[in-house]
Amino acid sequence: MTTVETPSTTAGFSRYAMIVCAVVSPLAIALSLLFAPFTVTTEGEPYIQGMIANLDAYALWSWVGALSAVTLIPALYAVSKVARSGRPVLGLVGMILAFIMAIPVSMNTDDVIYAAAKAGLDVPTTNKLITQLEDGLPTSVLGFSFFLGLLGLVLLGIAALSSDAPKWAAVAMIVAPFLIPIAWFAQLPNTVAGAAWIIFAAASGGIALALPSR
Repeated sequence: MTTVETPSTTAGFSRYAMIVCAVVSPLAIALSLLFAPFTVTTEGEPYIQGMIANLDAYALWSWVGALSAVTLIPALYAVSKVARSGRPVLGLVGMILAFIMAIPVSMNTDDVIYAAAKAGLDVPTTNKLITQLEDGLPTSVLGFSFFLGLLGLVLLGIAALSSDAPKWAAVAMIVAPFLIPIAWFAQLPNTVAGAAWIIFAAASGGIALALPSR
């Protein structure tokens, strides 16, 4: 005797899977920041030196980053679906902008640093290479698209205020995108950078809990 999966069962599984993704994607980044063996909010040669000094740890955190990337699209979809139920037009605009975060518009510079270290390049040479990748490519301007993605999250939070999502989660979604870049601009400790992503994870998961069960 065969069993047929009912639409309600499928819908229930999809709902819980998206809720899990909504938490896991930003939480994975938060954990990678909190447990990083060096200060990740630095830039240039200090950052490269810190990463090279802890090169063996990169394999684990690169997979943690991959987990975050894989779960990002369903996470954004879950938040967007709830936000659009509150304010459809604003939610749609926010969704479009937020999905920019899932588009690989630039190269992962950590991978480049890892490869350069394995190839035996010194720190100054690696720093010049990273600078050229970030600022010297025809598409380097797309690196600023991350901030459009953060703006999209703010709009989703505003739209979620009018949905069935918990108000605290919607407010946290509005606040978190402002906190995320501050840690890098001010070169604050890893704990501050990680805390911003934990707030984002709580906001994302809280909003996703309002997904309809069918």
